[in-house]
Amino acid sequence: MDLIVIADCHDNAQPLLSVASTAGYRLLKLLGADDDDASRYVESLRPDAVILFSDEIDGPVMHKIKTILENVPTPLLVFTRDSRSESINPAVSAGISAYVVDCNMPERFDSLLKVAVARFHAQQQLREELRLTKNALQDRKRIEKAKGIIMKTKRLSEDQAYKAMRTLAMNHNKRIGEVAEQIISASEVLV
Repeated sequence: MDLIVIADCHDNAQPLLSVASTAGYRLLKLLGADDDDASRYVESLRPDAVILFSDEIDGPVMHKIKTILENVPTPLLVFTRDSRSESINPAVSAGISAYVVDCNMPERFDSLLKVAVARFHAQQQLREELRLTKNALQDRKRIEKAKGIIMKTKRLSEDQAYKAMRTLAMNHNKRIGEVAEQIISASEVLV
């Protein structure tokens, strides 16, 4: 597994980096917490995970976390001494995969990393399912609106209007949602 490590103090990261190396993880890049190019490195190197070591999760560190996760969704583990709710809650909301408040647990690193990566992939799957559900709902709304337009202009029943849209979709090798969107657009031009 390839890693990018961001650390405010390389001494904090050293024990876990030793464990990671022994466990077969490959360090692609070690960055300082003040390095503004972290997001660019994550985007270009495409690590399997990003590990962030910071004594405190303050504004600049939160900004770095958000920038990385917005640009390139990646499993991101935070190791810190900061156990304040006002640090934990925004970090979790930003989408980190794990927030560990104890940097002196190198023997747990491997399992923490595996759990964080698995959690990240589960969250990504949920996001994709949510996106698909929202799209299906939008399609359903468009289909209903398009049926109404067809029923009104062609004086057809609801069932006949739906069958006409379905036939049109099949004849043009399109999804029925696309056909509905075209019907709505055409009706807006004609009205």
